[in-house]
Amino acid sequence: MPRFLHLADVHLGFDRYDSKERTRDFFYAFNDALEKYAVEAEVDFVVIAGDLFEHRNIQPATLNQAQTCLQMLKQDGIPVLAIEGNHDNRPYGTKTSWLRYLADWELLLLLEPGDISAGEPFYQPWDWESRRGGYIDLDCDVRVLGSNWYGAAAPKSIEQIAAAIEALPDRAAHTLMLFHHGLEGQIARYAGALRYADLLPLKQAGVDYLALGHIHKNYEIEGWIFNPGSVEANSVEESRYERGVYLVEMNGSGVQAELKRDYYQRPIVRLRFTTRGQESLEEVEQERSPPLKKPFNPNSLIRLRSQS
Repeated sequence: MPRFLHLADVHLGFDRYDSKERTRDFFYAFNDALEKYAVEAEVDFVVIAGDLFEHRNIQPATLNQAQTCLQMLKQDGIPVLAIEGNHDNRPYGTKTSWLRYLADWELLLLLEPGDISAGEPFYQPWDWESRRGGYIDLDCDVRVLGSNWYGAAAPKSIEQIAAAIEALPDRAAHTLMLFHHGLEGQIARYAGALRYADLLPLKQAGVDYLALGHIHKNYEIEGWIFNPGSVEANSVEESRYERGVYLVEMNGSGVQAELKRDYYQRPIVRLRFTTRGQESLEEVEQERSPPLKKPFNPNSLIRLRSQS
């Protein structure tokens, strides 16, 4: 029975709020999740469904963070399969990216469809010598398929992907596909979301587990579409969303996916202060919020929640 870890939207190198400590949170979260739910759980493989990095161009410290985490998995013999997301995909017309760099150094397998305009098949099997390929059949009897970042062209691209899957040789017992896109109805103000009907051709083509990324909120649909959410919250607003990583087992009865959240995440406390509109500025400044029952510990792994 194959077991794997599904992560998405790691965003190493996150640099908002001008806080180096906040940037390190994303590394701590990624590293801790991998230690607990990949290494200690002894999974067969790990998948990253896009946006390992916050930016296409990264700082040396960010690259070092990625290498540290991926090297840990390599030492334990756990392969990592990944695709590019909208944050870390290569600019149009370029042939390399930092994910490609990590693949060339054998720290992950970057699964990319072929360039049909150049006469390549859409899906070529992974080649260990060239470190290239669009899909791989793992020893644990799972076929893993990659994809690109398609943006607004995603619905049309899905039809092409489904046809390419159906044209492949006999598949393994289980088929998993990595896809960096979001479904409608999950979060507000998200333009370009896919409808559930847009994804059905993938299920009909034999995909048992569609590993999504892109939306930083956990959701699961119909027992075959899974989005764990971002590994760490990218904003205070996102603290309202449930997120984590999926520890998954595939067996004869289907998919058993458990969302894991017990790893390092920055505690976020939201405080609300209501005025009546009659206070002076001095009166507002003198107000004090009620103290927390326990002292705030920035290194705590317990997420504090406040009642507003």
